[in-house]
Amino acid sequence: MDYRKAAEARKSIREFTDKPVSGELKAALTKCFAECRRLVPDISTDMIILDGSECAQLQGNAGYEGLTFEAPAYLLLLSEVKPGYLENAGYMNEDMILHMTDMGLDSCWLTVDDDPALRAALKIGDGKKVAAVTAFGYGKKERSLTRLHIRSISDVDVITREGHLAPKISLAQMVYGDAWGKEADLDEMYIDDGLREALYAASYAPTFLNRQSFRLLLADGKAILVKMMDSMTGELDARLNCGAVMLNFAAVLDERRPFPTEWAIGSLNGYELPADCEIVGYCSL
Repeated sequence: MDYRKAAEARKSIREFTDKPVSGELKAALTKCFAECRRLVPDISTDMIILDGSECAQLQGNAGYEGLTFEAPAYLLLLSEVKPGYLENAGYMNEDMILHMTDMGLDSCWLTVDDDPALRAALKIGDGKKVAAVTAFGYGKKERSLTRLHIRSISDVDVITREGHLAPKISLAQMVYGDAWGKEADLDEMYIDDGLREALYAASYAPTFLNRQSFRLLLADGKAILVKMMDSMTGELDARLNCGAVMLNFAAVLDERRPFPTEWAIGSLNGYELPADCEIVGYCSL
């Protein structure tokens, strides 16, 4: 799989056709899960695939702005609760979604609204939490599409265009240099094509309501991921988002370098950030 192409091709689909997902593709996803990339390998995880007929068990417990979209299938990622488990779940789930994209499947992240109720409805024990839910199948063809780009309650763009629309921030907005707010001159820094492609892939990562409440610092030979407080994104979704960003970045960079990218979860000293920002991970470049 070409991660760069998959990251760019992936889009969140809100309407699905009735076409079922074949048993062969579900088996392929089960194999992908066993082999997928992990941010924190010692966190125990499991996967469940539900058919669309089981959608009622998700109602009120998981969704996107309260909707489950009546998809043909749903992937649930269960995780042991340890430090970094949400970032790890986001990392793994994004890897699964990119594999779905490569298989010709469409998907949409859903928010877990009530984990205890969801586990009770699905008869899942208390050993693991439902950390991530993804609706997937075959999306309906999008023709004329109106989307909201929500920056705040009072700052909303309504944009209509042909085809799929998912506004993304530019690299100039997303990447800072060696200090917060200092725009990184990516040409002057002489970054290689692999790093540039990895940064582009990070900018494609899905985030709740497409808010993209994160930034990357390129400082001291590291890529440093900063989570920004966002009034419209809960802590669970924010950390899942960060995991997806780290996966896109690492997977694309690893395709272009002979050594693996290893993200460390946690903060770093020596960087002045706004009070509503937090370093959640970093990796050596």
